Amino acid sequence: MELREPLGRGAMGTVYVAHVHSGAPAGTPPKIAVRVLSSRFHNNPSFMSRFYADATGASRLQHPNLVRVFEVAEVSGRHCLAMELIEGETADKLLARKGKLTEPHLVALAVAVASALRTAWLQERLLHHDIRPQNIFMLAGNVVKLADTGLARSVTNEAGHPLPHAPVSDAHYTAPELTMGGRAQDSQSDIYALGATLYHLATGVKPFGDHSGPKVFMLQREGWLPWAKGLNPALSSGFCDILEKMLGRDPQDRYIGYEALISDLKVLGTGGRPCAAYIEQGRSVMTRSNQPPVPVAAPAGAFKKRRRAIERAAAPAAPPAPAPPPTVHHHPAWMTTPVVISAWVLVFLLIIACVLAYAYRVNKQQMLDEDASSFMHQRQLENAADAAAARKLADADDYAKKNPNDIAGIVDRYERIGEFYFSTTAGRTAEEEAKKWREKLPKR
Repeated sequence: MELREPLGRGAMGTVYVAHVHSGAPAGTPPKIAVRVLSSRFHNNPSFMSRFYADATGASRLQHPNLVRVFEVAEVSGRHCLAMELIEGETADKLLARKGKLTEPHLVALAVAVASALRTAWLQERLLHHDIRPQNIFMLAGNVVKLADTGLARSVTNEAGHPLPHAPVSDAHYTAPELTMGGRAQDSQSDIYALGATLYHLATGVKPFGDHSGPKVFMLQREGWLPWAKGLNPALSSGFCDILEKMLGRDPQDRYIGYEALISDLKVLGTGGRPCAAYIEQGRSVMTRSNQPPVPVAAPAGAFKKRRRAIERAAAPAAPPAPAPPPTVHHHPAWMTTPVVISAWVLVFLLIIACVLAYAYRVNKQQMLDEDASSFMHQRQLENAADAAAARKLADADDYAKKNPNDIAGIVDRYERIGEFYFSTTAGRTAEEEAKKWREKLPKR
């Protein structure tokens, strides 16, 4: 192949249009897209090994809604990812052109992307980690293509052990558990990202789009998004219920897998009611309290009262009474002496000083209260993590007692707890237990 003009540049590198020579493998189109990885990643062996492992896994995927990955290789010191060249419009540009997408269009897009993600998960255990409107292409004939699957991160390595992950997507589409330092173990984080993308395309408003960075992360855990139907009344209640389920704060509150999500979307597309789109009030980042208020009928007799008020306003006004002569007040001479004036000035200054001192005291107390509240909130998060880690450790201990011969399985369970809850006491205990059991593995 021969690299030609660049298509775009990003954090991962530059994408070029490449013309394929006649000696290429059969089935390769004459023009493809090639991503040349940025040189700043070359000195990171851990990243490069994941990049090649995930890109190789993506090259084995065959799905009509996935941008196809042909090959990953090193060419003259440059690491290249050869992909299908897509000539279409991204969803964010379509949104900028139309304002909001219609519900049938959104349902078809969601089914296509969810089906592509399901294939990547079931066949190669790949998570996307970067689902957003910029990575969804709309082709002629209403064909949807999901890009950058070759840059996803696999949940397990070749030995079957979980790998640590960090969110790489836009903060507005990142699941809350990833912003708290957690690691994605299944498809729930991608389901949240797809839900946030659909919310943006349906309402024209990016989730928490008025903020950025850490403020978005805090709002994902504690804030609220307006009910989608309040921003776009054309949406059905069933579609809004699906969005609310996908945007659950806790992974267990979302769709457990893609099967139930795709089933609900297809039922909604045929005019039915989603079956699995139930979530307890307050468990999602959406709130229904911002719906437009229901109009209230005017009380009886209001029309007659309003008519009488109009008639009174239209009646000619009575001539005004003559104004009384102005009254002149004379202050005693002693009130205008310099000593009295100075006293009044001192009193005024003393009042200002007291007000400022009171305001300072109130502000300081508010700062102390906010610090105490922040400390208590952080302590609650730590306690919740400790409790969860302790439950996981107890389950692993119970499994070790019941299955002492499954050393590999015991090590794997302790390692998962140590990696996911690395900052807790139970997590450190799990790492020590994993080290002890690992010594019992047969030597090769």
